[in-house]
Amino acid sequence: MPRPTQSRSGESASRAQPGSAQHLPHELLTYLAELRDRVHRYRRYGLLPEGRASVYLRTRRGSGLACVICGESVLASEPEVVVECEPRARRCESAVFRLHHLCHVIWLTASLPKGTRRG
Repeated sequence: MPRPTQSRSGESASRAQPGSAQHLPHELLTYLAELRDRVHRYRRYGLLPEGRASVYLRTRRGSGLACVICGESVLASEPEVVVECEPRARRCESAVFRLHHLCHVIWLTASLPKGTRRG
């Protein structure tokens, strides 16, 4: 296995090159922020339910259908979270939502009441 070379500043070559893993955290944070913005926008326009009390959850193997948050397919190799609105509480456009696990977590954290978020 070749040893990583070092630059003049003492950093390994993989860290010193543009486009390497050092940019991943910023890109990941940007992507997560975009997903959070989508959740807020979709809730504002009635595309997602507002509260947690009006939904039923179940998980299963991915169906191949698009995630409501990111728009990417939920593959059979991934867990899929299915969110169903109660009929009487449905103020959203659809009754059933399919999401990636990460997208569901973002939806939940973006739906927390003010003052309960960490950070």
